[in-house]
Amino acid sequence: MDNDVNWAARAEYEQGCVQGVDDFVYLHLGEGLGCAVVGDGVVRRGHGGLVGEVAHLYTAGPDGQAMAFTEVFAALDLRRNASTAVDVPRLLDLLDTSDARAERVRLALAHAIGGVLAGALAFADPRTVVLGGPWGSHPRLIDAIEEHLARSPRSVPLIAAALPLPELTGARARAVEELGSQIVRSAHPTAQW
Repeated sequence: MDNDVNWAARAEYEQGCVQGVDDFVYLHLGEGLGCAVVGDGVVRRGHGGLVGEVAHLYTAGPDGQAMAFTEVFAALDLRRNASTAVDVPRLLDLLDTSDARAERVRLALAHAIGGVLAGALAFADPRTVVLGGPWGSHPRLIDAIEEHLARSPRSVPLIAAALPLPELTGARARAVEELGSQIVRSAHPTAQW
């Protein structure tokens, strides 16, 4: 078993925008927030399997105060009612709008995401960062994050995820691989694997 963000990272590595890139970070930005760290072509999980659980990582809030990444969306009034889920339709509307409030939201998100990515860059040393999820690959957001990271001591290229529904593509590929292994094992039950 695995999680959707790890499946998405695997799919982008095997069939998508980072084929041949063995060290990258995949940041999923959707109703939920997650990250996959790929090193030497392998999704890293860590001691407790929590590598990439970035929702509660502290980063810069809209007024510059430190807060959990997930709380940034509450402070920006971008959560679904009675939920901790990001209100994706409202966020996409703001990203597509060209007024002062929308610009403030883009800048606040760029700072918060930049803080999360600064940690990932420091600890994982990736060659690139893939931004995915329903709003993660929005061009205005990527531009704002790139501008923010350009002022940091260390930055890497940001690229938008290329595959539609990469989490399903990755899970399917793994299921087919596992099925093939099971077929071979059942055909040769005495072989040592």
